[in-house]
Amino acid sequence: MEADQAGKGHFSKMPLQLFITTASELPVNVQVQAPMVKDLYQGDNFMVKKGIIKQVSIPKSLRSQETERAKKAIHVVASDEIVVFGINQAHLSTDGFLGIPLDVLGTKYFVPSFISTAEHFFQSAILIVGTQDRTMLNIKLPLKNNIDIQLEGKSYNRGDWINITINKFDTLQLRCHADLTGTLVLSSQKVSVFGGSTVTSIGVGISRDHIEEQIPPINVWGKRFAVNSFPDTNPNILRFLASEDDTTVNINDKETVHIMAGNFHETHIDSFSFITSNKPILSIQYVPSGTCHRDDLKPGCHKGDPAMTLIPPTEQSNMFYSFLTPVSSQNSNFSNIFMFVIEDSRENGILLDKRALRRSELHSVVRNHNLTAGYFQVPPGSHTIEHSLKNLPFGGVLYGGIKYESYAFPVGQRFATINKKECRPLVMYIGDGVDNDCDGQVDEEICNDLQDNDMDGQTDEDCLKALSTTTKSTPSTTTPPRTTPTPTSTTTFKSSTSTETDPSVPSKTTTKTPSPTATTTTASNTTSTVTPITTIKTTLKPVVTTLSSILQQTQMSEEPQRPAWFTYTEYGIIGGVSVVVIGAIGVCCKKCLGLLGKRDDDEDEEEYRRKVYKKARQAFGTPSIRPMYINIRKT
Repeated sequence: MEADQAGKGHFSKMPLQLFITTASELPVNVQVQAPMVKDLYQGDNFMVKKGIIKQVSIPKSLRSQETERAKKAIHVVASDEIVVFGINQAHLSTDGFLGIPLDVLGTKYFVPSFISTAEHFFQSAILIVGTQDRTMLNIKLPLKNNIDIQLEGKSYNRGDWINITINKFDTLQLRCHADLTGTLVLSSQKVSVFGGSTVTSIGVGISRDHIEEQIPPINVWGKRFAVNSFPDTNPNILRFLASEDDTTVNINDKETVHIMAGNFHETHIDSFSFITSNKPILSIQYVPSGTCHRDDLKPGCHKGDPAMTLIPPTEQSNMFYSFLTPVSSQNSNFSNIFMFVIEDSRENGILLDKRALRRSELHSVVRNHNLTAGYFQVPPGSHTIEHSLKNLPFGGVLYGGIKYESYAFPVGQRFATINKKECRPLVMYIGDGVDNDCDGQVDEEICNDLQDNDMDGQTDEDCLKALSTTTKSTPSTTTPPRTTPTPTSTTTFKSSTSTETDPSVPSKTTTKTPSPTATTTTASNTTSTVTPITTIKTTLKPVVTTLSSILQQTQMSEEPQRPAWFTYTEYGIIGGVSVVVIGAIGVCCKKCLGLLGKRDDDEDEEEYRRKVYKKARQAFGTPSIRPMYINIRKT
């Protein structure tokens, strides 16, 4: 995405930066190329392993500029799972984002952005990346005034549809001097989408910055969010973008707003906030412009610049994060903090680089809604963050600020399909990282503990782990029907929610029943039998048991397994450090490549994965992007 200089809005003259790491203890081979413009970038080849982060500089000529269709994609290929962070900078302007793999990408997006009208060169921007040839795009602009996009000789305004076809590694950037938040992107094949601003101010401050995030598709949006304002930046702006009509959002159990699909509600926070919704939403947090004037640091002013970050839903929290703190456009270190949200009062078990944090290192700790939020400082450099209870999920956003510059982005999350409209029930394997019962949660149960951990009337329907032994009485084995929780309705207050309505787009849905195979090969070349877990309804009185207490008090039976085969993983990064993953296939020691089987035309991605893989299991300790699956194929 285009990043402009803070002063006059001129194009950036700085290279793009990629930070690549892995959770693998073994070296991972990585290749970075520009397939369509090899004359501009010759590529890089290197190895990374756990705890080692490689920084790659991409020529500034590959950054998108203006409204344009181009071929500025970069291809990243790795021999095992990797995580990619992007940093996009201009003079006195920095922001970053977390890359999203291809198997998570989708064909329907609502895109957040931002714009201030304080300067004529401030531009709201959207970037779309093709992953397959002949991908048809249908883009509906929001019903906002002042939208004027000139693309290939045509003019597009508020509410217009842009219909265009792009190919693999094509990039399409749209920009204008108006807020593009709520833009609908529909595609015939998976695409990667980014939103933000080339440069903008936010709030009443005077500083300016580039802001950017890669946007997840709506099937991984969530319904529960815990967010805290960044220190010394109050008030922060929150926007909630709706994926469906008649979405109800509850803020701190005090304010309730109603939003239609593609519309958003904006509010301000200066402390911890807890947000819930009856339908999936995307939550975006904006850090306001700095209020300090040059070197006149008055008491109460803050020195940072605008920043934009997505807030991961609590349902998608991960268990391990690995990252490198960036440096500013002036090659200075930021003052970095890690904003965390964790279940119960488990913050004392957070480990920074394998070291337990002292209580004095945890700041602004707040406990609310069975969650604990706060932050701690992170020194410059490469780091890992996890919990002493290895399988305890928690969420985190990395933020850094100095005078005239700041950045913010999630350091990781899971991207499981938890949107009920997109989800379909699947046979459950323990720790598979999938919402098997379509209740909007992933791996929320503990098998064999005879308790209904998520209080939905079912037990063992979607398990993270299985207990090795139990001492409780055996429940009945009646299989209950799938149920859908009813959202709680609350009093409605007048708000600043936008009121435009996008027309619904009909789509054809094909549902199939997967046939899981019961034999899998482990890393030790042994054979084991995998039995799908049957959902049972207990006759015992439900006991409220948190996941963290189960993990702490009980020895689990199954140890995490490493993949028996390497994976072949491709990322595509477009101008502006945009990231897409182009695939993941099994790689055999006898036949190094070519094991990707053909898929029927009417067979979707999830069905294909279930059919081809003998067993799908989440590999704990994965590099903060998503659950990683063991790929097993016959040779």
